[in-house]
Amino acid sequence: MTDDERIAALFASPDRAPDEAFVVRIERAVRAEQRMAATRRSAWRRFAIECVASVAIVVVFGLLRRLGPAQLPLDQFPVAPAAAAMLMLGLWFAVELRPAAIGR
Repeated sequence: MTDDERIAALFASPDRAPDEAFVVRIERAVRAEQRMAATRRSAWRRFAIECVASVAIVVVFGLLRRLGPAQLPLDQFPVAPAAAAMLMLGLWFAVELRPAAIGR
């Protein structure tokens, strides 16, 4: 045996059996990521539908507010029910925007 063959034998990687536990962990992680991606897509789809519905309701309340009387007497509360509903829906819309703040 020459020196080159001896060095090659020392540095050769030993033959190992495949690590089944590692393969199972990786497959489980891939399946979990696929489920999370599907769940994330459905959550964003639901979020978009809720945003569109919220905007539609806010627009309707805005139109109702414009149809109301232009001058309110001073003894009445200055916020019409439609404006209060717009404020409530605006706050709800702001809460709904929270998923966008986490970057997903």
